[in-house]
Amino acid sequence: MSEAKRQEHEVDEAEVLAYLARYPEFFQQHASLLDRVRIPHERRGSVSLVERQLERQRDRIERLELEITELMSLASENERIFRVYADLYGDIHGCQTLSELVNAMQQAFVERLRLSGLRLWLNPRQCQPGEEGARFLATGKGMEQLMGQRLPGQGFYFGRLNQSEQQLLFGQGVLVGSVALMRLGDLGLLAFASPDPGHFTPHNDPLLLGQLGRLLQLRLPALIRDGQR
Repeated sequence: MSEAKRQEHEVDEAEVLAYLARYPEFFQQHASLLDRVRIPHERRGSVSLVERQLERQRDRIERLELEITELMSLASENERIFRVYADLYGDIHGCQTLSELVNAMQQAFVERLRLSGLRLWLNPRQCQPGEEGARFLATGKGMEQLMGQRLPGQGFYFGRLNQSEQQLLFGQGVLVGSVALMRLGDLGLLAFASPDPGHFTPHNDPLLLGQLGRLLQLRLPALIRDGQR
């Protein structure tokens, strides 16, 4: 098609579009034209204008149904997560030792929310939990370096870790695709691992974890003191 023909074709299309937009009753007045107009179709050769409209409506309905299904599934999953957190808050208040606290969190996050690992690490400069809680102390400089790199003045880190950082936090036998790290004030660190590399990302909302962190900062000092007796 020559340039002149192409421009003429575009002008004609614009005029037709403008006319139909200005006179939407056109096809009501010329209903027989609907049956004669044929529109190219990638699978069926050509279809009538009415058939094409019905097909577009069906496609639109299918998309809306899919979006509704996805929203319902998301709402159901969010409700399930909220219930896990709600149950955990009650369990934390009932814990008498650090081990009970960690076991309650393990049950909530590993067993019910299907994460692959959870670790509580206490700052030895701030916490002396006694013999029972000694296994939660973050000894050595590795943990300080990790917190300085991943949580420099921040409360949360969502994303991935290198191999040495994974080993430091979770040890052997834990599949770590992505992590959530939460600073517990000066008390230490709570680390979560997911086998899915895309589960924890910088776009995660820390609202629920933040509430959990505030509760732990209130509850941990009493459990640490009890462990010293």
